[in-house]
Amino acid sequence: MASRLMPVAGGPRLAQAAGGPDTAATSRALRKGKVHVELWASDIQVTNLAVKFGGGPFYLTLLSGFEPGRDARFSFGAGLGGHLTLGHRLWVDGDVTGGAVQPVQKPLEGDGGNVLGQARLMLGFQVLPRLAVFAGPTYNLWFVWGQPDFDSITRISVSESQPEPDRRIQHWPGLQVGLHI
Repeated sequence: MASRLMPVAGGPRLAQAAGGPDTAATSRALRKGKVHVELWASDIQVTNLAVKFGGGPFYLTLLSGFEPGRDARFSFGAGLGGHLTLGHRLWVDGDVTGGAVQPVQKPLEGDGGNVLGQARLMLGFQVLPRLAVFAGPTYNLWFVWGQPDFDSITRISVSESQPEPDRRIQHWPGLQVGLHI
């Protein structure tokens, strides 16, 4: 369909020439988007929080987590994902995230660093209009260089390689269970 500039009160506006819905209304709906909050537990950290921003089938996620205890740590990251509705109450989200894991004591100090990458798949069931439960697998890749703060960040057994003396890569399948608000 061709579009054309149509004069309207308040200035020109782009509209569909064939009489369909105008693009101003469509773009307004895309800009509005949606925001969701997720709380979950995983094999990496017992408490996690994410905020998902999106309008349609794609979203941006900002996430953080906390693991209490002797080796208390926190994480932060960002990612991109997609949402697929399977039925009235059933949906699937899949995303890829990247971030870092830091000790609570003296974060961002020391001779090393790390990057945590995750591929996550979540099957959700809508319990109430604004509440869903979800669970799903993850695949995790943790790259560490220099002097690490932790030997491992998961309770699950990992596959590990050491491409260089001061670099280490761990990868493993994981699990997450949580609430989508």
